Amino acid sequence: MRLTFLGTGTSHGVPAIGCDCTVCRSENPRNRRTRSSLYVQSETGTAVLVDVTPEFRIQAIATELRRVDAVVLTHAHADHIMGIDDLRRINEIQNGPVPIHGSPETLAVVRRAFAYAFEPGPPGPTCPALELCPWDGNGSAIEVGDLRVVPLPCQHGPFSIHGFLFEEGPRRAAYFPDCNGLPDTTLRELHDLDVMILDGLRPQPHPTHFSLSESLEMLARIGARRSFITHICHLLEHEATQAALPEGCFVPWDGCVLVLP
Repeated sequence: MRLTFLGTGTSHGVPAIGCDCTVCRSENPRNRRTRSSLYVQSETGTAVLVDVTPEFRIQAIATELRRVDAVVLTHAHADHIMGIDDLRRINEIQNGPVPIHGSPETLAVVRRAFAYAFEPGPPGPTCPALELCPWDGNGSAIEVGDLRVVPLPCQHGPFSIHGFLFEEGPRRAAYFPDCNGLPDTTLRELHDLDVMILDGLRPQPHPTHFSLSESLEMLARIGARRSFITHICHLLEHEATQAALPEGCFVPWDGCVLVLP
């Protein structure tokens, strides 16, 4: 299994518009963060995209992304779906629609936001070809080639949304970029993980995201072999944050690649 962090930033991105802080003005490329997304590939090349950010085109070009067998959506906030129109280039490459998996509520927002893609008319490169695939809500796995994807609920402030457990043979990785709470039912599934990736927005508390200390506490509780924080804002400088993390915990960056052999 191969995991590529397409983006690791929060909804504002880093640099933030109109900000002169030291992180936003940093020359370290690891402090430049597009909106959070993950690209998961199996050993045979099956590829699943988690969320489709407004910078999807830029992220795909930067990482030479050419294949998407399925999209899975955590939720329907703008920073997680507004790149969907750029999937039309994937339609051309693969000569077919892209399946998009999500909760019925999330896919209803996608249908409204990209209504033109579902209206009758001749097929062509001006509209993305999308196949909306709602899951049944009972934790059933999504099988995409040789990847098994399990949507698991989490709390994002007042919203109940989803993260994902990915399995390929004995390899297990989980991704929860937007949350400030994991129910016990979800925690019971997050055992024996090779990689755990969790929201760690900023040092201070936030009403809809884990703070860095809250994230580290939860990561220690889960106990994956390697842990990563994501959905990072401009209040966390890359090098200083990494230096303060415990052993086995890391700050990824846009384009960072993890290989689970």
